[in-house]
Amino acid sequence: MKHKSIPFLRLTPVRSEVKTVIEEVLSNGVLMNGVYLKRFKEDFSDYLKLDHVIPTANCTDALEIVLRSLGIEEGDEVITTAFSWFSDASVIKIINAKVVFCDININHFGLDISDLEQKINANTKALILPHLFGLLHPDVEKISALCNDHNLALIEDCAQAQGVSLNGKYAGTFGDVAAFSFYPTKNLGALGDAGAIATSQKSLADKCQLWANHGQSSRNEHLQMGRNSRMDEIQAAVLSTKLPFLQADNVQRKKFAEIYFSVLEKSHCSLPIKNEHHVYHQFVIRTKRRDELKRYLIERGIETDIHYPEALSDMQIFGTGEKYPNATLASKTVLSLPIHPNHSEDEIEFVAKNVNSFFKV
Repeated sequence: MKHKSIPFLRLTPVRSEVKTVIEEVLSNGVLMNGVYLKRFKEDFSDYLKLDHVIPTANCTDALEIVLRSLGIEEGDEVITTAFSWFSDASVIKIINAKVVFCDININHFGLDISDLEQKINANTKALILPHLFGLLHPDVEKISALCNDHNLALIEDCAQAQGVSLNGKYAGTFGDVAAFSFYPTKNLGALGDAGAIATSQKSLADKCQLWANHGQSSRNEHLQMGRNSRMDEIQAAVLSTKLPFLQADNVQRKKFAEIYFSVLEKSHCSLPIKNEHHVYHQFVIRTKRRDELKRYLIERGIETDIHYPEALSDMQIFGTGEKYPNATLASKTVLSLPIHPNHSEDEIEFVAKNVNSFFKV
């Protein structure tokens, strides 16, 4: 099959059900704090089997709000991975706590639990644990137990892991609290920025709600400092409408991943680990010839992306001066291939065959 071009993401077409609910929101004229926001909170809470969901403007806000609600402050240490999206470390620095990095396991890109055990001390208050690229961290249960043993708050960053589960429990339900992103590219994506906090702890949920809405207990009743971080009605309506399709979309991503695994089996690149607890937000390969391969594919109309070209620990803004070799290695070798549910099997196979062509397999 001949392809003119294959975009990295294919966000259209938008489902007819989504278009219908947007029209409903526009028709009723309630654009904030309406029935759809309430519906999303209930639907997502039921889905996760957690009692409390606090919608936010985005995931970065959600992470910062959680840290503030946990009472983390200057002098406290918060651990996170050296290889992830900027927010996982930046929110720690924003509240003037100390960022403590752990290196990653190069096989699955997740935080290395053996390094984590070495970094915990009397000043450690929390761990931000991302489930990177759609893989539920393989050691999530051990990490949860470790945090419990040391009285650390476990904050799951589920921005890339909506719908992945282990033993009937979804990502976001293994720790004390979770932050979600619903940016349009996510497995469960809105049509703009949106995020959420989820927890089973009422006292923490109440504090997060205050921080997310100007410290208000009710309109004009300000109990503390806070910020404006709200999800609008359109995004809430879109997310509630798309939530029932999440499992099918994740199944489609897994089918595409199987094509990659099959076609690239003998390719001269490292494939992601094959794991049933993976929803393939990204399909990330590794090769020392990453930049050459990226150019080769774009010349053939295939878009790819790099998640992420610089390890957090190597960014001057965090200034640790410490070396995290696996995080640095990942940043120099990773390449993300197209795997959006709106792609076709023919397109995914075409991408894989061109990767093989590059390596002359």
